[in-house]
Amino acid sequence: MGDEDGVSVQATATTFSIVESLRDRNRSGVTELATELELSKSAVHNHLSTLVALGYVRRVDGGYELTHEFLRLGLATRERNQIYDAAKTDLRTLAGTTGEIVNLVVPEADHGVYLYRVGDSDHPIPEGGQVSLHASAAGKSILAFRDYDAVDAYIDRSGLPALTDRTVTHPATLRSQLRSIRDQRVAFDRGEQTPNWQCVASPIVVEDEPIAAISVSGPADRMRGKRLEEDATGLVVSTAKAIELEVLDSTDSEN
Repeated sequence: MGDEDGVSVQATATTFSIVESLRDRNRSGVTELATELELSKSAVHNHLSTLVALGYVRRVDGGYELTHEFLRLGLATRERNQIYDAAKTDLRTLAGTTGEIVNLVVPEADHGVYLYRVGDSDHPIPEGGQVSLHASAAGKSILAFRDYDAVDAYIDRSGLPALTDRTVTHPATLRSQLRSIRDQRVAFDRGEQTPNWQCVASPIVVEDEPIAAISVSGPADRMRGKRLEEDATGLVVSTAKAIELEVLDSTDSEN
């Protein structure tokens, strides 16, 4: 990579640092962004001016904020996802049957992403947000169907950080859980990702590849005991299997 290429890559990285900083706040000024990102005010202003010209940022009351162009990009990306198209109707049915929050989680790098959600908006992680694979029911159900080397690589990269006092942080304990999840096709999260929040999940596996997981989740004072471990469990597993068949049928028809 030449010097010019390096400058271009750094400029792109700076732009996305500014975008992510704006994402985490309602509005921000040039000075505030420059201080947070340790950049010159002129550099921040130049990047913002470009983003404004492209329609991704707007200036409001002396500050800058993101526009809905990013929403348009995100929705377009989701609409192109085969699993979203196959799962959304079944997830609405599952949410209606359980009366709880239902999530569709897809793997992306070393995280799971909440691609779609049906139900209460009080979930601690927003739709589109990330979840740790080792600390969530959906994430563990995805990890359980990866091969041993892939799980080892994830453990090495992530370090299995503790997100709560219930998070599994020992590799041997995690591997033991993954074996059980693979056998039963069901995983639980009892406050491992977020305190006082519990869920049950089942993977969607197509051609031996865990392409997604669905979960039913809720506050621990509601999602517990028989409701968590029996009622929701059977429905989650059967729904995941139904979605697998829909994806396979769709793939076969395309071929």
